[in-house]
Amino acid sequence: MKNKIWWDFTNVPHVNFLLPFIKQLQDSHLHQFSLRDFAETKGLFEKRIGDDYLMVGSHKGGNKVKKVLGVFERAYELNKRLEPFDVKISVGGDASGMVAKLKRRKSITFDDNEKAPNWRYSRFSDFAFWPASVDVEVLKRQGFKTNKLYQYNGYKEDIYLADYIPNKSFLSILPFDNYVVVRPENIQANYVNEPSKTIVPELLNCLNKKGVNVLFLPRYKHDIEYALGYKNIFIPEGAVNGLDACYYSDAVFTGAGTMAREAACLGVPAFSFYAGKDLLTVDQSLIQEKKLFFSRNVDEIIARFYKSSKNEADLRRSKAVQSELLAKFDEVLKSFLK
Repeated sequence: MKNKIWWDFTNVPHVNFLLPFIKQLQDSHLHQFSLRDFAETKGLFEKRIGDDYLMVGSHKGGNKVKKVLGVFERAYELNKRLEPFDVKISVGGDASGMVAKLKRRKSITFDDNEKAPNWRYSRFSDFAFWPASVDVEVLKRQGFKTNKLYQYNGYKEDIYLADYIPNKSFLSILPFDNYVVVRPENIQANYVNEPSKTIVPELLNCLNKKGVNVLFLPRYKHDIEYALGYKNIFIPEGAVNGLDACYYSDAVFTGAGTMAREAACLGVPAFSFYAGKDLLTVDQSLIQEKKLFFSRNVDEIIARFYKSSKNEADLRRSKAVQSELLAKFDEVLKSFLK
């Protein structure tokens, strides 16, 4: 009798990240998937994994009370609709963590954002994986136990970049060959502690004046308004492979950490205008490596862009990180399924 694994996805980057682990277990275990309705999570999941999943819950915007209520509402629905499972696996995951605890099942979590309210799920995590760049004392204060914690040398993005093969036909979906990527900030995220104004309209206007083509990847529907009236901006109809978007670009400008780190690891000039109060430790590490530039000043960003150059992608480190993490993950999972 095969054990059943429950995989929970609440944000777009989780799809690419969890895929190597799913592939490792696809034949040896049974699987069920749940998604939260947010941004391109559904579209990317269907492209990369399949169409058999439960859609439960949605993003509740910037209102903190609604967010907290949304966690409990989603936990209730998941608890009611899920089939029996043996282990839950997710990136973060307060609602899914509650459900695993209620059903007395083990919970494995991954994360790299030490600024988020991780105490909301750390108590439900039976084993957690974090990058070594994050101070273990910070994780302990958030509720993670050192004997149930594994820290690896590298970045979360290394896990799936290790298997990345550029899609040679990607450029055929674009109206231009040379371009930069622009991805707006997640203004409604938990880590944005104070009201923050997007810099995207100013950035797009500046790129337009300089004749730079832009592949614009809106986060929310209202983000599309920032691109109206520009002939040099292309917005794809559906979800695109973010790695291909980064790989073939001349630079990536993003308010989100994941795409900035993907670009940096691929040797593409990466510019972050993250709206959180403090930069994540993993981003600070990439800045120290001179692979990432951070600023919320458009003039500074553009000036640095014109001084930047693209490097050949070297995925040897990513492959080593993936090998290390998959082996430890397999060890932990087997111990839970004894």
